[in-house]
Amino acid sequence: MASVALLQSSIQPFSPALSPAASPPLALSEQDPTASDIFSISDQQLSDKLEFIKEIGFGNWGSVWACRPKVGDVSETRYKVAVKLVHRSKTPTTAARVRSLWNEMKIVRTFKHESHPSIIPFHSFIITPSYALITMDYLPRLMPVEVRESKATLWFESLVSGVAFLHARGVVHNDIKPANILLSETETPVLVDFGFAEKYDSSAQSAFQSSLAYGTPEYLSPERARGHLHDTRKSDVWSLGITFFEILTGRTPFEKEEGEEFSTKEALEDYWARTVSGVWIGEWNMTPAMEHFLRRMISPDAKCRITAAEALRDSVFHPSHTRTRPIVSLVSLAEIMTKFIGTRYGDNFVRSFVGKERYLAISSSFRQITNQARTWILFIYVICQSQTCGASAAKGYVGLAA
Repeated sequence: MASVALLQSSIQPFSPALSPAASPPLALSEQDPTASDIFSISDQQLSDKLEFIKEIGFGNWGSVWACRPKVGDVSETRYKVAVKLVHRSKTPTTAARVRSLWNEMKIVRTFKHESHPSIIPFHSFIITPSYALITMDYLPRLMPVEVRESKATLWFESLVSGVAFLHARGVVHNDIKPANILLSETETPVLVDFGFAEKYDSSAQSAFQSSLAYGTPEYLSPERARGHLHDTRKSDVWSLGITFFEILTGRTPFEKEEGEEFSTKEALEDYWARTVSGVWIGEWNMTPAMEHFLRRMISPDAKCRITAAEALRDSVFHPSHTRTRPIVSLVSLAEIMTKFIGTRYGDNFVRSFVGKERYLAISSSFRQITNQARTWILFIYVICQSQTCGASAAKGYVGLAA
């Protein structure tokens, strides 16, 4: 953030009066004139305040540059920002690109006061006579693939949380793929490029519904690829699932071979037919829990596909919630006490002491404990935490254990 503060410290906040004569058709009436993240400056001011180091991404929409803020005539070498830039001209195509860039800024700035670590924050929108640009955090690393599952799972949980964060605020990304995920210096995965993103009024009857087919072909859900009316949030989840599979294996689950190209309509139709079948191709190496999780995300039937919020609750992120076969199989509370606390009280005595309901509840809870080394400690904890067993009984058991 220090780099952004340096950049913003000496440029004027945006106002209609400062707008260049050839300014794009921005919806100025929707904006707060005192906004601190929208600026109108000259080309010379831009040159004075930013050193463009190198181009790090490009496309039909424009380019992304790594930049350094300048202090006086000297570049501040400790800090970098990323700049998404569009060259302005009077052509309809360029005007559309500027509109798209501005729409991207408007969407992301709606939650600038409640940031998420896996969602790229935009710091400012700058307009000059020759350029329109967005400044954002500089993220140094691309998302790798063929990552070990233990490491990838941490990234997946953060990304699922980020997508759930977006959906809860009426925003759909619409172009999730590995190329749109970068790693911060702390190795936090960050979702970037909101060029296709849409924001919906969640209370509207048609919220999140679309029949538009846009995005990157290999990551399109079956319903989106065919232009059917669909829930765009479910398409995000599909794309996220395909992305996770690729991060683990280096390819999508429906590619015949690594690096398969989709340069023709026929090749794409063939690929999309595979997605409809839902049959994964080739080999993959992952735990059963991860495979089950991804199949829930990559269900060809959108009605059966989980939401981002449901994905966040999956047992792959909460392994302690998964039931496993106990190491010990104990049939009664008296047997537990005899084996692990050393008492010789009979089953009937224990049952009458704690009561039938307490007896069954505690016995049932204990059977789910699988770590033999901590068995008796956890047993005391279960008793203490039981809603049907008082503290006095717990103290009695502790006394017996001593």
